[in-house]
Amino acid sequence: MSQMTESELIERLCRTFNTQFSGNRNAMLSLATTIEVSENLHPGLRGLNGKNFLSSFSDRMNVWHPDEVRVLVIDMLIHLVKEKITTDSSKQALNREIDGYLLPIKFW
Repeated sequence: MSQMTESELIERLCRTFNTQFSGNRNAMLSLATTIEVSENLHPGLRGLNGKNFLSSFSDRMNVWHPDEVRVLVIDMLIHLVKEKITTDSSKQALNREIDGYLLPIKFW
């Protein structure tokens, strides 16, 4: 597979999350699955266990409102990109880009 740009990678992660979430309505499971099925997109994602990655956010998992869940998902994706993919993009720029690709979080 040819090297993806950062924007292409972010778009792909968000689209995968959107697909997973639309099927099960569980944001954390969707994000864990997205991480695991995306391991071939970038060397930094290889061998990364989605549930282990999410465990570092356990202190923030007690959110229920869709807007709060969306903020948490965006923060987790930013952390994933900054820590595992490495980028020079600012957190604000990543936030805007990810926010633009994610569909609204609706549980019903």
